[in-house]
Amino acid sequence: MVHPVAQFQAGGCTEREPDVIIDLEQDSAGERFDCDIAIVGAGAVGITMAVELAGKGADVLLIEAGGERLESASQALYLAAQSVGHPLPGLHEGRYRLLGGTTNFWGGQLVPFDPVVFEQREWLPYSGWPVAHGEVAPYYERVFDVLGLACLRTDAEVWQRLAVAPPSLREGLELFMTRWLPNPILPQVFAKQLREGAVRTLVHANVTQITPAAEPGATNSLAVRTLAGKSATVTARRIVLACGTIEINRLLMLPTGGGQPAPWHKSPWLGQGFVDHADCYAGDVIPIDKAAFHAVFDNIYLDRCKYNPKIKLGGDAQREAGLLGISAHFLFLSSMSEHLANLKIFVRSLLGGRKPANLAALPAHLFALWKVAVPLALRYLRSNRAFNPSDRGIKLRLTAEQFPNRNSRISLTNQTDDLGLPIVAVDWQLSGEEMETFLDFGNRIKRELERLGLARVELDPRLEARDPAFLATVDDGYHQMGGARMGLTEADGVVDTNLKVHGAHGIYVAGAAVFPATGFANPTFTAMALGLRLADHLRSAA
Repeated sequence: MVHPVAQFQAGGCTEREPDVIIDLEQDSAGERFDCDIAIVGAGAVGITMAVELAGKGADVLLIEAGGERLESASQALYLAAQSVGHPLPGLHEGRYRLLGGTTNFWGGQLVPFDPVVFEQREWLPYSGWPVAHGEVAPYYERVFDVLGLACLRTDAEVWQRLAVAPPSLREGLELFMTRWLPNPILPQVFAKQLREGAVRTLVHANVTQITPAAEPGATNSLAVRTLAGKSATVTARRIVLACGTIEINRLLMLPTGGGQPAPWHKSPWLGQGFVDHADCYAGDVIPIDKAAFHAVFDNIYLDRCKYNPKIKLGGDAQREAGLLGISAHFLFLSSMSEHLANLKIFVRSLLGGRKPANLAALPAHLFALWKVAVPLALRYLRSNRAFNPSDRGIKLRLTAEQFPNRNSRISLTNQTDDLGLPIVAVDWQLSGEEMETFLDFGNRIKRELERLGLARVELDPRLEARDPAFLATVDDGYHQMGGARMGLTEADGVVDTNLKVHGAHGIYVAGAAVFPATGFANPTFTAMALGLRLADHLRSAA
């Protein structure tokens, strides 16, 4: 339920009662909001930045285009976006307009970028970050702290707790673990800050225009409106765009409040170099020693934290062979998969203190699972491991870095949406050079699993033959990145090393849109780390 505050009107960011979430659709909401820092987008990056800054006393307004729940009319604005290149399902299925954004629906997996991602790689055009891995790495730890995630920080600690010795991989392969949030829905994680005044939030506020400050220290402004047509203005000395890669690019491409091109429109990189992860099913896995295979690759649960063992291609192997970043995990297919997924939803809801949405259907799922209920419970209670029935087989799933391509881009069409804004077109272009990394990596895994006596791997014949038809099976990771890359100068990128937009005064970008290169890891953890790094910069420059 939304509780608008009458005091949150002109100047309401600085003179207010203890805060609540303000709904711009409500009559009592004001038409002008003044603050020092306006953060556009209340997803993973925006909400963690707002919590961090507000907790240190900063005057912050968090602006969310959607409401507190998913609404069909608001979500339709994302559905209008056009995919005009390689199929990009995540454009419509992986973006959500509501408080918390995609964190309401993601799994909560956190994976840091490897050091090689930040390097200038001669075999990859346009690679190399203008900041070093060492400048970003400490902020991964900060993300853990802000989220209150008490997980084991090193993989060695996890294996030690399990009293399991992991296999030593060769062929340049590395066994590693991803970490998952016990409760990935950030508005619930930060419910106290959102409801009791630490963070001030404006919902149903769609940003339709940016008017940049004419000189340093002056205020920038945002035009916001609801789908019903109610308008308001937000003024802020600093604006942070944290509304996801596609929307960040769209807002930066719009004309300014004066109807003129923005200073940053001169950047040759705006909208260019869009990337996602190239994912594929590379083949079938047939365990040789089932117990040993599951002992390595089944999910691990310790102290309410989940750890997912995976395989990646190490940095040295990438450098030696001129390959892309890539990782692998195993998809266990079972006739019980749907029932197990619903049971996991039920358990996760209880652990998060929420009423399970699938409560009515639970008896039917439990009945279907009675055959595996005992081994499932025993596997969890005795070994702190997941039970993965695979009566329909095991698939080798690969996630690769996309080969850089400037022609892969985001642009605006001549069509408009219900807000009167240009509809976005995304031309996702895969070069096909990803296939060499798929094949090389797949063969390395095949040889290693067989050497260790764990499993046989039968790669897809089309991949083995380097058949271009295999590329048509490649899908996206719902990980939109790029279009507003970081660069030392306007010729190199859209934002500088502090994420300030080149040519602007006090306008910043936080999110995966700024990544100059990506590796295989999902982008959220690094985007949040960069967001906290930006928060430190904003505080120091106040």
